[in-house]
Amino acid sequence: MNNFRKKLAAVCASAAMLLAAGCGQSSTAPTNSVEVKPTTGSFTVTAINVGKADALVLQTENTVTVIDAGNKGDGKYIDKMLAAQGIDTVDTLIITHFDKDHVGGATRVINRLNVKTVYVPDYTSELAEYQDFVAKAEEKGLTLTVLPAKTQKTWTDDDVTYQMFAAQQTSYGKNEENDYSIVLYAVHGENTYLFSGDAEAARQAEIMDLKLGKVKFLKYPYHGNYLPTTEAFLDACDPKIAVVCCSKAEYADPSTVETLQKRGVETYYTCDSGTVTFVSDGKTIQKGELPSKKGSSDSADDTEEE
Repeated sequence: MNNFRKKLAAVCASAAMLLAAGCGQSSTAPTNSVEVKPTTGSFTVTAINVGKADALVLQTENTVTVIDAGNKGDGKYIDKMLAAQGIDTVDTLIITHFDKDHVGGATRVINRLNVKTVYVPDYTSELAEYQDFVAKAEEKGLTLTVLPAKTQKTWTDDDVTYQMFAAQQTSYGKNEENDYSIVLYAVHGENTYLFSGDAEAARQAEIMDLKLGKVKFLKYPYHGNYLPTTEAFLDACDPKIAVVCCSKAEYADPSTVETLQKRGVETYYTCDSGTVTFVSDGKTIQKGELPSKKGSSDSADDTEEE
């Protein structure tokens, strides 16, 4: 593990140089100028019900992006969902930050699926779930691409344009790992999306500074906690649809529920709605279902070690 930490530090340094040199965008404050591609297919977003944890799967016609993988054991839900469609490849895996309810299931994902690219924030953790994830990546020969502070990266998958934003600071204080959350912004035709990890007040202020504008779809930050920045944050992004990843035991804050209702946001709480899929045709976003490949099995070997 010590050798791998040295390797990871080297990767961090090289990633910083690459990104600063123009791997995506510059390290200065980004803008929201995004080239809108002609709509050629659908774009689906699935929020998997894994309790108070995040596990989201984004699919274009030919690519799969996974944002976080829930707690340990939750990776099987991603595995099963993709297997039901005859898919064995994840093009991009984004771990927003290293809390166990975001990185815990990632070990299973990189063990069972062909993962091409993994993005992680620029810090490390002593949590066992993180250590297991790093060890499995080393075993698989999979490089973890670190996003240094103040960087962004833009790319296009089919007709969807993604912008990924790293945290703006290198430290947020003790026990403030949520504010390292990598943020993903997506555009599909007229539809815009914001996936905000567990951004707390400091990170939400940074997101507002990005001036991304209004979005149609928001993965609500930090499991529905109500923060001093909540009203301003919702003013800035003004979502029409929101998903809150929470559990019955640890439900969204009543103040969050109330403010989303008052704003008329069509809100889905995963512990109530269950796993929910949204389908974009480039103009509208509708609650829908993922296609299943005929003859495929939706079962995965739950007994296999992650």
